[in-house]
This record gives sequence, structure tokens and C-alpha cells, in this order.
Amino acid sequence: MTSSVAVTDLWEAFAGAVVRISLPDGDHRIEPRSPGRTGDHPFGSPIHIITAYNPGGIEADVATNEARHAALAEALGARETFATVGSAPDGSMAEPGLAVIGLEADEAVELGRRFGQEAIYRWTADALTIVGVRVPDTVEMGWSLVRL
Repeated sequence: MTSSVAVTDLWEAFAGAVVRISLPDGDHRIEPRSPGRTGDHPFGSPIHIITAYNPGGIEADVATNEARHAALAEALGARETFATVGSAPDGSMAEPGLAVIGLEADEAVELGRRFGQEAIYRWTADALTIVGVRVPDTVEMGWSLVRL
């Protein structure tokens, strides 16, 4: 049984994470902010950010994580994607993933579930939202986009 403290700590880590994203005009970092504080969103539609690394929050070896990442990319097919790396603000605990354009919310959650994730991110002009996969919950935050 998972303790509520562990789940709370995990969601706090998600809420404090930064996401490096490689966009056509260069690398940027999406940083969480207070709800309602946002910037200029580079796309007109929601972006879903999904990783396949470390399913169930259990650290896997590099080869396994890379194979899972390749399987996620294959599952997304021809959809437009951008490389991401989600991490703690100090760069620790980094996990590569993909930002996906044109994915419906339920499809994104299902991919997160398929790849053993606790949550995914939905990034819109209005919010950066943590969307629970295993536990149906959401946390909405503001965001800023910083060019690196």
C-alpha cells in the first residue's frame, strides 16, 4: 500500500518540476508559476508531455528506459512531437519524454497508463496541468517559457 505522504511528495515533485523542450526556434524551459500566471503559448492547441521512463516511479536501467522511450515515439506515429526532459529545478532526476501536438486528453492519459506513469502534463495557453494517470486528479499551475 502506498502511503499518502509518498503520493503527496510525488505530486509536489511534479508541481515543482521544470521541463526543457526543444522547439523549432531553439531550446526553452517551461517553469511552473502561480495559477493564472502564464506567457505566450507557442501553439494554438494543447500540448501533452509524456515520458515512458521509470514506470511506476521505479528507476529502470538506461537500456530499458531508452527502449521504452522508443516504444512511446513509435506509439505516437506521425504526430508532431518535440523532445523534452523533465527534471527537478536543479537538473536532478531528469527523465526524457515527448511533447505531443494533436493528442486528445483521454489518448494522452491512456498513453501514460500504457507506459506505467503516475501523471502526464497538459500545457495550454491558460495553464500547465498535472493530470493523474493512476489516480484521477489534476493540479493546475501557471507557467513561464524561458529561452535557453
